[in-house]
Amino acid sequence: MLDTSSIKPLIDGGTEGFKGNARVIIPGHTACIECTLDLFPPQVNFPLCTIANIPRLPEHCIEFVRLFQWPKEQPFGEVPIDGDDPAHLQWIYEKSIERANKFNIEGELISFQTS
Repeated sequence: MLDTSSIKPLIDGGTEGFKGNARVIIPGHTACIECTLDLFPPQVNFPLCTIANIPRLPEHCIEFVRLFQWPKEQPFGEVPIDGDDPAHLQWIYEKSIERANKFNIEGELISFQTS
């Protein structure tokens, strides 16, 4: 028998790009984490050869900057990308626009202003 006074709800969440999810798991009452993994869409990945050599979408440009230019140029020193730092995001945005222009890729990259 489950002692309901000892139950602690678990909150699980994650993001991928601009998509996100969150769920509450109540042990003994809701499905467990492993039982619901098939409900989530598969992760989106791009072939490295496409990103590096023949980008066709704005997303390819963003991934190139994130995977290749950031580590090579180290615009803020030897630090990982901080998705909460407006300066990091602005740098990625500007470099992605440059790459998109180089390959004549049309489409919208979401613009934002740092304050």
